[in-house]
Amino acid sequence: MTTDVDPDALRARAQVTHVEPPVYGLDEALWSAEDPETDCVGYGRVEAEAVGNLVAVVVERGGDSAVGHVKLPGEVVERTWEREENGVLSRLGDLL
Repeated sequence: MTTDVDPDALRARAQVTHVEPPVYGLDEALWSAEDPETDCVGYGRVEAEAVGNLVAVVVERGGDSAVGHVKLPGEVVERTWEREENGVLSRLGDLL
């Protein structure tokens, strides 16, 4: 399903975070960009990649299901684990 998205509005409302290792089992720094309206998240090794992945996942999958989606470099997964005790970032080591 493709969603009509204004990329500039999406970038403006995105919550961008820089995560430094060793937290969450990460070996290298990572950026996340999350859209509170669609519950989608983009991750990347640089901020621009994270925001670009967010725009891509919202356009591609933003209305696909009741849960949000996560776009990593080259991969899209449902955010089905987000309510778990350790949260979404605890799974990144497994997904990257």
